[in-house]
Amino acid sequence: MTKTPTKTSTAGAGHRARPGSSREDIAAAAIELFVDRGVAATRVEDILAAAGVSVGSFYHHFRDKLDLAATVYLEHLERFQRDLLVELDRHARTEDAVRGLVLAYLRWAGGDPRAMGYLHQCREPNVAEIAEGEEARLKQSFDGRLAGWLDERAATGELRALPYEHSLALWLGPAAHLVRAAIEPSGRSTAPKPDALTAHLARAERVLADAAWEALRRPAPGDDADQADQVS
Repeated sequence: MTKTPTKTSTAGAGHRARPGSSREDIAAAAIELFVDRGVAATRVEDILAAAGVSVGSFYHHFRDKLDLAATVYLEHLERFQRDLLVELDRHARTEDAVRGLVLAYLRWAGGDPRAMGYLHQCREPNVAEIAEGEEARLKQSFDGRLAGWLDERAATGELRALPYEHSLALWLGPAAHLVRAAIEPSGRSTAPKPDALTAHLARAERVLADAAWEALRRPAPGDDADQADQVS
């Protein structure tokens, strides 16, 4: 039977823990340990020691370690998606929105690399099973907003009329790939330090934003991309 994770902040920002609260301390300590060791290899005792909280405080906020792991994952996923949509809504011009979302993705990862690392790495089956229902709801809402926006801009002739999955891959796929390669130590003993990661991602902002716009914009008549669209 699939468990339901403890109620997260998805109902609104007002439900997030107060800065310095024991719940926030537990969540922050857990992310550090989960990213470094994995959820399975992390004990509740390790989290308690790192957070400096009591057993009673832990179980007041979370049912168990897996509930904590799923809840923290969903809260960060919701925050990440919400921040991208806020950025999308900030821009009236289509080009600015396309570029802005790429920059927001890279800067979110550079500003909170541990959270982004956990979003990429939290795939342990027991955690995924608990989170899957709410994760699917969040994804459906996020994808629906982006797909609707893309359809509107394609209807005005500003963007290419592509399947949503293709547009998303062209838009945010390169940024996601760069972030994943940067924050996952593959081939290295440790992940890069935060300042180095931020600088690394900042250097890619212009080229990835340019590439996203060139890939998504509706080409002018006679452009090579326009001729390719007609052939396809």
